[in-house]
Amino acid sequence: MKSKTIALVGAVLTVYGLILCIMSNLNLGVLLVAFLGIVTFCIGIFYSKIKSLTTIKIFKLCKILFVLVLCVEVALISFIAIYGFSDNVNYNEDAVIVLGAGVRGDRVTLPLKMRLDKAIEYHHKNPDALIVVTGGQGLQETVTEAYAMEKYLVQNGVDNSKILKEEKATSTFENMKYSKEILDNYFTNDYSVVVITNNFHVFRGTTIAKNTGFKNVTHMHAGLQWYNLMPCFLRESLAVIKMIICG
Repeated sequence: MKSKTIALVGAVLTVYGLILCIMSNLNLGVLLVAFLGIVTFCIGIFYSKIKSLTTIKIFKLCKILFVLVLCVEVALISFIAIYGFSDNVNYNEDAVIVLGAGVRGDRVTLPLKMRLDKAIEYHHKNPDALIVVTGGQGLQETVTEAYAMEKYLVQNGVDNSKILKEEKATSTFENMKYSKEILDNYFTNDYSVVVITNNFHVFRGTTIAKNTGFKNVTHMHAGLQWYNLMPCFLRESLAVIKMIICG
């Protein structure tokens, strides 16, 4: 019965991952969900064989290591989630940095729309702040993310004069690096920024902002569709591990 349950969970995750591959822009998080599903399904199918192998010392150690890695992963994702929901924005910042996400053609995807809607919400409370939209052109995209973001903001009532575009970045590090270059040229004195991104991305986004030289950084999170939670948090946990190891 236990093996059938594990196999069923694996099958569901595999189908879920395949559906995401069709519905979303292909990325590491989506592939991780499908891979996790296939691995879980195989564990269920070969449960009895695996259980007998774990009586052998080397395989028992592998099992312990696997469980340990799983626990670390769960703890890390929990930390990222808690941090991501804990906003510290004060609405007195000089500039807003909205991090890019995928676009389809020249239209923003739902996760990116959620970020931009938060930027609009912030703009209503602090209309004097500049809004930096940052993101280059990726796979399956016909325009830069920054162009699509600017277009969405203007269509929703934000004055174009309040928007600064950064169209070269292909990573969060470059988002922050190039945004800082733009803002350093704009402001003559110290300035403060609020980083707006989806909840799963807040910790890494603000950490990288500080690492690239921003001194006064706050953050404000946007939501995320329930069906994107798993791929986004899985991918983000690996990105955080890479950031910690590589700096």
